[in-house]
This record gives sequence, structure tokens and C-alpha cells, in this order.
Amino acid sequence: MGTDFTFHSVRLATQAFANLLKKMHGGKEISVMINYDTRYLSETFAQKAAQILTLNKIRVFFPLRDAPMPAMALAIVQKQMRGGMSFTASRNAAIYNGIKIVNANGTPALPSRTLLLENEIKKIAPGFHFNQQYPDSTLIHSLDVREPYLKHIANTVNLDVIKGARLKIIIDNLYGTSRDYLDRLLGDYGIEITAIHNYSDSNFGGTVPACTKNNLRELARAVVSKGADIGLATDMNSVRFGIVDPRGRFINADLIMAPLLEYLITVRKMSGNIVKSVAVSEQISRVADFYQRKVHETPVGFKFLADMLSSRGAFFGVESANSAALGGAAPSRDGILFSLLVTEMLAYHRQSLPFLLRRFSKRFPPLFARETLAQITPARHEKFLDVLQKKTFSFPDLDLSKVKYIDGIKFIFKDSWLMLRESGTDSVIRIYAESHSPRQTRHLLQTGRNFLG
Repeated sequence: MGTDFTFHSVRLATQAFANLLKKMHGGKEISVMINYDTRYLSETFAQKAAQILTLNKIRVFFPLRDAPMPAMALAIVQKQMRGGMSFTASRNAAIYNGIKIVNANGTPALPSRTLLLENEIKKIAPGFHFNQQYPDSTLIHSLDVREPYLKHIANTVNLDVIKGARLKIIIDNLYGTSRDYLDRLLGDYGIEITAIHNYSDSNFGGTVPACTKNNLRELARAVVSKGADIGLATDMNSVRFGIVDPRGRFINADLIMAPLLEYLITVRKMSGNIVKSVAVSEQISRVADFYQRKVHETPVGFKFLADMLSSRGAFFGVESANSAALGGAAPSRDGILFSLLVTEMLAYHRQSLPFLLRRFSKRFPPLFARETLAQITPARHEKFLDVLQKKTFSFPDLDLSKVKYIDGIKFIFKDSWLMLRESGTDSVIRIYAESHSPRQTRHLLQTGRNFLG
């Protein structure tokens, strides 16, 4: 912020967004939602954007305070808005900020649409100058997004099952938008909870607002010290979630999503197919195959997954970074929803989380997934592009069965896989691997590094 992300750049981007909306919808009435997270100046940036939109005769809805992204998505769909903007930098450090564009169906804008926005910014930038004017206050409306969203969650999650199990739950809001949502929903339902970091802090307590093992150490200590059954966490925008078991161990999403999928199919009787990112554990495909559900794969990035959730009529979509979505009217990543579904699964079986995972692994033997990063240099990038162009591959100690090019390159072996892709957000090449043993996974990662020199 203050260098690339300024009031001028926000006004410019918002004017470009307004131009695109007017081109798409002609003389029709246009309404959008403006949202923001708890970062420094996010609310102020949102106000500046609203001013520009009202000067373009576009109606703006504002949440009563910073709101979770899934609550924003639901509000856009329920109010039949044309889309929205949210001021956030997701899991990045406090010094950063950015803008997320949301479609009319509540899903993130695909690259084809953000490219249109980028081109419009370039087109109008040379002559763009903002004259201070009073916004049209008649076009700005406050909107309670919390109550409709909590009602939606209460209709999706079986809170009676959770309450009946008398679970003791610790919630870590990570200073983000889930405060007074996740904790309030459970507390108001008479479920015993303790909430930590449930207040706004633009510096996020000196950490990065992501549901990682390192960031959830306080949650882990609280779970152990209070003898809780489970610890739940959500990230800054409430789109990702983290789970801590009664022993204070962080449970990776690769371990929890497959058992949850089985629960949704067998107990909740949810019908439909599955969408998953190409970098997600094959354990998802194992469960889907066992229950005869088709799996569709997408490039990494929820915007691609959300688009396919809508177009393929799937009921469940899982991405690679502790985030997932259910299909429906507003298929949005939802850390609040999925942390509660995991809790519901635990409550239904009346067993500890470690026991459930062990029982699951007897039917679906565990896979071991890891990811490593290689900083991009000119030489590495050239070698990576060479790999993408190469037609034949030889792995002396591995039985190669298929090569996929959905996102980067993915080598499918018997009971294992290796994938390399260029990050869309950082100057790194991500190397993923999964196999039946930690040793084999390490070997695969080294094989991936060898491609890059």
C-alpha cells in the first residue's frame, strides 16, 4: 500500500469496473456490493470506490462492517446484484492490499474478465483525473449480510447434531471477518465455545492471516489446555479453514477433506459429482470412485473450480489451500461452513478426530502429499518451459501412465504423482508430489527439482 496500491489506483480501477458494467448492462439499473476486510485502510478504500460508482449512477450496497467473502457472495445472489468488489489481500502480509472482483453469481471473476478490466484500466489511465465531488448518498445503502448468511449456514449444517454431542470447541478468528459469525452462530445455539483473536487487528497480531500450522499454535495450546474436542480457525476472508485435533495437532486439509466427502455422501446423502483442483490429493478421487461419483479437475485457483461447480452441477468442490465449496445458488469458498461440517461429522460419529482418521485410513490407505517451491530465475524458467514442450519422458524407477497439462504439467504414476506449475501470485514454481510413503514423496519432489536444474 502507498506504492502500487493507492487512492488514485483504486479510483482508476473502480472507474474501469464501472465502465465495464455499463457496457455489459446498457441502460439497465446496476447495483453492486462493496466489501472489505480488517486491513489498514481497507474500509477507506471501499468508501472511495463507492464514491466513484455512485458518480456513475451505480447503486452500491455496503455491509454494516467488514464481512466474510461467502456472506458477500450470498448477498449478491439474493439481492440479484451485478457483482461486486472486495478490498483484501487474502493471506498476504498486512502491508499489502488488493481488489477481488466478484461475478453476479457470487463466484470470483475468471481471468478472461479480469483481463477486460486490466485493458480498460490501461485505456483510461492516461487521461484519468478525479475531481473531488460529493457522492450521491441516495445510491449508497447499508446491508445486513450477517443474518441471511447465518440463516443459510444454519439450514446447511446440522447444528442439533453438534449441540447433542456436547463438544467443547475453541475458535480462532485470526482477527478476521469470521468474528461474530462463526463464534456467534455456535454460541447463540447453546454450544460451548471459547473464541480467541475475535477482534479486529489490522496487523493480525504480527502474523500472516492464514490457517497454517505455525499461525495456529495459540489455538493448539488452547485446545490442549482447555481439554477441547476440536479447534476451528478461519482466515482473513473466511474462505479457508484450519482444524486442530484434541492433542493440539494441526490437521492438513489433505487428511480431512476425503473423510468429510464420504460423510456428505453416505450420511448427508448429498448427490452429484465432484470438482477438484488438479493439485488436490488423489484421496478425493479414491472416495469418489468408490461411491461412483465422477470427478472433474480444474487448474489451481478457486475461480476455475467455482465456474465448473456451476456448469457441471457438482455438489462438492475442493481446492488445494484448505478451501472448499458446496454447489448451489452461490458456490463460494466457505471456511465457516466447512469448519462446521467437519465438526458435524465429528459430532455425528461421537468419536475423536484421530479415531475417525484412523478408521478411514483402514479403508482408504493414507497418501502422503508435500509441496515445495523453487524461486524463478531466467534459467529455471527456461527449463520449466522446456519441460512443458517436451513430448516424451523417461523415469527409470517409475511407471509413468499419463501426463496432464491442466495447469503446468502433472505426471501420473502407479499410486503416485508429481506436478510442476508456475504460481499465479508469486515468482516461484510450485512442485507437488503425493505417494504411498513419505520417502517416495521426497524422492518425487527431488525428481521435480531436477527438471529445473
